[in-house]
Amino acid sequence: MKMKSVTVNMLAPCGMTCSVCYVHLKQRKPCTGCRGRDEGKPEHCRKCEIRDCAASHQVNFCFECATFPCVTIKRLDKSYKQRYQVSLVENALRLKTIGMDPYLLEEQIKWTCTRCGGVISLHDQACSECGEKMQQKEKIKK
Repeated sequence: MKMKSVTVNMLAPCGMTCSVCYVHLKQRKPCTGCRGRDEGKPEHCRKCEIRDCAASHQVNFCFECATFPCVTIKRLDKSYKQRYQVSLVENALRLKTIGMDPYLLEEQIKWTCTRCGGVISLHDQACSECGEKMQQKEKIKK
């Protein structure tokens, strides 16, 4: 799958960019992300307590909540930092700081394979097109 522009629909409330998820990249008909229909989503996404919590608090993103970062987000963030070297809390704060459009562009640049233009998977750091293992690009300077 070639990288297309990252859209707000592909940003989960927790700070995850759904368009770089292995499930989204590997399916013939990719899921529509956290904010989309449940069709094609893995079970853990369909039953996501963070998505449901954001909806119950009437916020689009967890950073908009008075209790951010809550225990649930902190636990998920710790897991993502250990497993994928990505901080969902830092992602959320970056989005809050620079705004939607600049953040979406940063995410698009960060997750695009420089070799072929494919999408670098968050989960295995491999390009969805050429399969080359890549390190996620250095964070864009704040």
